Amino acid sequence: MLIHKFKFSDLNIVLDVNSGSVHIVDELIYQMLEVFNGANHQQVMEAFAGSYAKEDLQESLLALDDLQQEGMLFSPAGEMSGVFTQEPVVKSLCLHVAHDCNLRCKYCFAGTGDFGVSRSLMSRRTGEKAIDFAIKHSKNRKNIDIDFFGGEPLVNKDVVKHLVCYAREQEKLTGKSLKLTLTTNGVLLDDQMIEFLNDNNILLV
Repeated sequence: MLIHKFKFSDLNIVLDVNSGSVHIVDELIYQMLEVFNGANHQQVMEAFAGSYAKEDLQESLLALDDLQQEGMLFSPAGEMSGVFTQEPVVKSLCLHVAHDCNLRCKYCFAGTGDFGVSRSLMSRRTGEKAIDFAIKHSKNRKNIDIDFFGGEPLVNKDVVKHLVCYAREQEKLTGKSLKLTLTTNGVLLDDQMIEFLNDNNILLV
């Protein structure tokens, strides 16, 4: 059972961590929570007997009891889902093959394509290792989704084409089914690339 107390401006704030409940309390309750643990009513009465009237202390304890009964104060920690104790299963992969873009729009969420870091292109080897990782950690899943992303992935067109061919080879070797997509602004699509995407059953986003 865990709470945090802090003052913000002129407010006394109490956070019940496990439930996420936030309470604004008066100075009396704020001080009482230095002693009160949810069950030691008599100890609280004795600790503040010389500072506050008995009726005020009893009324404040009743208010705290009500919060406890509602699960909003001194709430127990919830049980962690068993899924977090297991090794995760990879079912999809977003490959940032290009931290760059041919358009570089000022309003772009990716900072004109470089994500606010630097303009760079993924190497063939890095892409291969990423696909290998996805296959290895997909465990018993047959289907894996892989999206070629950027920036604009077709800025790195040769690597995209290489990785598509690599992915199709790994399908044959592993029995997995790799569902490939390409997120693109479409400007760099030409007839040759469209034919390649169609031949390899790649969906455009």
